[in-house]
Amino acid sequence: MKYVLLYALVLLVAGYSSSKALTKNDLPKDTIKAKSKQLSTAYGSSHITRTIKQDRKGNIWLATFGGVYRYDGKSFTNVTSQVSSAHFFSVLEDRKGNFWFSTVGEGVYYYDGKSFQHFTTKEGLASNGVFDIYEDKAGTIWFGTGEGASRYDGKSFRTYKMHEGLPLTSDERRFLKDDNDVNSIIEDKTGKF
Repeated sequence: MKYVLLYALVLLVAGYSSSKALTKNDLPKDTIKAKSKQLSTAYGSSHITRTIKQDRKGNIWLATFGGVYRYDGKSFTNVTSQVSSAHFFSVLEDRKGNFWFSTVGEGVYYYDGKSFQHFTTKEGLASNGVFDIYEDKAGTIWFGTGEGASRYDGKSFRTYKMHEGLPLTSDERRFLKDDNDVNSIIEDKTGKF
């Protein structure tokens, strides 16, 4: 019952908020240390909310156009306030308990609970507009972007364009050439995406 009320609160806040095959290796290990002062409030973001997820500890995470908020049952904390003012789109907690935050133009942020690592097209991501994050059965992280899908194995990115390798006519290629948006990724029980 506690979680039902919590979900209702989060959805109410979210509803209120919304109304107003390239690879690169040897990626830099640049990290962004989060300043110890994070923005905490009794209410969530006043911006558009795109994703709401619960982590394995019971915290609620909200990806908003005003930052990524963590709700611990008492207050909302904007964990990205000192790192980026990007419009955040999606949240994923991977199997190791680390978090991935996608943005609408600034790539992806990886958060281990202490520091951030920022990935963009410079590191091999297909596009800095990332709409979906998915972890497959092997633990590989996938990103649905405006320029195809990117896969990150912990060391490098590999990019997949939607129509590469398909037997298309020249008219079909001309029509589809700019259509590489990947808004969702899922793996079936046989390992196909």
